[in-house]
Amino acid sequence: MALNDPDAQAGPEPDLDGPWPLVGRDAQVARGSGALLGGQARAVFLYGPSGVGKSRIQQAIGEALDAAGWLVLTASGNPVLSAVPFATIAPAIARGVDDPVLPRATDQLTLFSATSATIAELAGGRRVVIAVDDLSSADSVSVALVAQLVAAGSLTLIATLPEGEPVPDGIMPIASSPDAVRIDVPALDLDEVTELVATVLGAPIAHRDAVELHRASHGNPLFLRELVIGAVETGTLVRAGEHWQLEGDPVGTPALRDLIRARLRGLGPEERDAIERLALCEPLGIDEFVRPGAPEALAELELRGMIRVDESGHGIAITLAHPQYAGAVRESLPRIRAISLLIEQADVVERGPMTVVDELRIAMWRLDAGRPSDPDLLIRSADLARRAHDHRTAERLAAAAIGAGATDASAHMLHAELLWSLGRGPEALTALDNAERSARDADEPEAAMLAAIATKRADIYGGDPLGSERGIRLLEEIGRALPEQLPMLLISKATLVLHLLRANEALALVDEAGGHLGDSPVERAIVSLGRAMPLSQMQRSAEAVAEAESALAYASGDGAHIPKRRAQIPYAYALIESDRSDDARRVTIEMLHDAIRNDDELTARHAEFLMGRQFWAVGRLDTAARWFRDSLSGAELRGPASLRGPSLGFLTVIACMQGDLVRARDLRERFESGYDREDTLTALADAWLARTDGDVDGAAEILLARVDQVLPRGANNVAASFLHTLARLGSRSHAAHAADRLESLERLTDAPEIARRARHARAEASGDAVVLRALGEEWERLGALLFAAEAFASAGQAARSDGRGREASADLQRAAALAAACEGARTPLLTFTDGSEPLTPREREIASLAAQGLSSNEIAQRLFLSPRTVNNHLQSTYTKLGIRGRRELQL
Repeated sequence: MALNDPDAQAGPEPDLDGPWPLVGRDAQVARGSGALLGGQARAVFLYGPSGVGKSRIQQAIGEALDAAGWLVLTASGNPVLSAVPFATIAPAIARGVDDPVLPRATDQLTLFSATSATIAELAGGRRVVIAVDDLSSADSVSVALVAQLVAAGSLTLIATLPEGEPVPDGIMPIASSPDAVRIDVPALDLDEVTELVATVLGAPIAHRDAVELHRASHGNPLFLRELVIGAVETGTLVRAGEHWQLEGDPVGTPALRDLIRARLRGLGPEERDAIERLALCEPLGIDEFVRPGAPEALAELELRGMIRVDESGHGIAITLAHPQYAGAVRESLPRIRAISLLIEQADVVERGPMTVVDELRIAMWRLDAGRPSDPDLLIRSADLARRAHDHRTAERLAAAAIGAGATDASAHMLHAELLWSLGRGPEALTALDNAERSARDADEPEAAMLAAIATKRADIYGGDPLGSERGIRLLEEIGRALPEQLPMLLISKATLVLHLLRANEALALVDEAGGHLGDSPVERAIVSLGRAMPLSQMQRSAEAVAEAESALAYASGDGAHIPKRRAQIPYAYALIESDRSDDARRVTIEMLHDAIRNDDELTARHAEFLMGRQFWAVGRLDTAARWFRDSLSGAELRGPASLRGPSLGFLTVIACMQGDLVRARDLRERFESGYDREDTLTALADAWLARTDGDVDGAAEILLARVDQVLPRGANNVAASFLHTLARLGSRSHAAHAADRLESLERLTDAPEIARRARHARAEASGDAVVLRALGEEWERLGALLFAAEAFASAGQAARSDGRGREASADLQRAAALAAACEGARTPLLTFTDGSEPLTPREREIASLAAQGLSSNEIAQRLFLSPRTVNNHLQSTYTKLGIRGRRELQL
């Protein structure tokens, strides 16, 4: 479904204004309530910055104590009432008492006695806890009274305190005693932000966008809430098919901006000046604040937790404590004031010794002030920003340079490369047209520039689902006109040829290019990168990994001309083809987060797709589908469009593997017309559709036709995967044919990955329980849980046919336990009957989460169930699978 389809926004509107669930705070709630319930503590203090969720944790601890029969009194400090004696605690003890005694505050003994009596009357023999929110803003009389009551054993205390605020003097003896528990409340991590946003929105959010929300909120639940509400209200966060994604930067609500401004309102002139400079120019060095009184102002801001001081680099860098501060301050600044500060700060830095980084900063500040530097400086700054992988800043500088008069081909070429990296393909092609016009208008057009333009244009063509052939024709045409540029053109052509699964040809092209290149580190790395992908397709996995590691070693060094994350793409592919999914996942996660940080949409899209590939390979089908939905929506929104078809193909396959034929057909209808001519995933999807519909022979015919097509091209990995799929369709005759073909391919390639699949196919064909069981163990060691489950299932069926009932039962139970971790897998080999009842969808869902290591409480919170219900479902699952507990479920 394209993003502009009317059905893309389907689904109920989320209720964002109500209470948000408490996510990621189980440990703090358990520690606080456990310490009080167990009698180990008489006071619990929750520390953390504003908005981090201290009050919600305090409330949850109070609810736990209330459920245990305690009386829970609530009170809240208020800065406005902090000078009013007894203002904090009076409302707490007044509830439920017909005529509460509120004595004169000056009579401390009478006040203590009367309050103790009132609390005892309210408690009726129950234990008592008072939950004081924002204790630092409580009036001194209430603080002293609470301290006396705690010391006397009349009640226990749960208090929240803002980060950086001292404990009131009156309560210090309690806070410093051995039976006081301090709990520091951290910001939410990325996984917790992802879970919270998905729960509130009622559907998953794309990983890259969860990362952006986590960055923008710093994991602060209050800021996160206001960012999500603001993004939904402004249409920046939209429902795209089955999940949510950002179509721009998240912008908080007016309430968030007002909250931040209120915190800034009490600042003095020098503190305000420092905050404004940082909002416009951060980071700044400490010596770049030159106004009188600046050091004292910065010290005060640091004490208030409003700035961060970083000494990890060569100097001291100062930034605002939270990214939302900058936006709120910039929005409230008059334009004339902002221009004045930007120019003044540029002049300050320009007067001192400057580095190239300072040049970039000055160029950006003057550009923000509406006074751009000269075109040459802007181009140099754009190139510097690109080298620092700040693609958004680099693109803005390059566009400004062109607007200021930089009309040479290299400026347009730089702009095109930056636009393409940001996923803006059509704009990049326009920039390339401008670059070519400038290059050809020159007295002597530079051949290298014309070749670079053609190469980039072909690269962009290859980003279109049906554009590879067009790109190849372009490269061949320019190659005839510019034969001296052959190496660059051959490398680019090899990439496009590889899109068409012509691995033999791609490797030959790279090797030919290598013969023309020199022996410098960058040239060797380019050749290694070019060789790694075709070698992976040819199933020469060890060679592919070695070439990718060589290129990655260069890209990881200082001053490398190849970004590390780009070198990680072929490395991850090679690891997948080597059945090293865990290693591939580690590399891909690092690559993905680096790409997200640097606005590299192309790499981010490949990383999302690769994450799907890895989870699909190990049989985690729901998780794989989530990643493929990310790559699908990202391809539709940001590009490259070439990943749209493969993502749809895998989603169709997964729907079939889960037995959802209706959904699979719906997904298949979204394939682009003509795409199935060359796309392998289309064939795999059609084969699974046929098999799910009961047409085993039709599925086999589709698979074998594509094997016959790709084998002459050298795409041995595709052929091996298709033949292994053929062996898993549930037909012994087809498995035998697959085994014959795989064994021939093994002799041709000597690839251990193909040998493993050949053994599996032969064992499925012969029904050899011993070999199948051994293969199940081997697949399980490799993490391929679905293949392992299928092998054990077939072993059980074979043992049952041979009359070995005990072995059959053990194998089938092992298969069921493994299948439970495969997130709804219902492949042909798993449709066995072992006399046990099938798992219900809810049991399967809970078993899958338990197999991933989640506790019953964590599962209950995620699925909005009680822990008792979760445990009941798990017990039912253990009975049906014939296992004894979680450990066997995780096998």
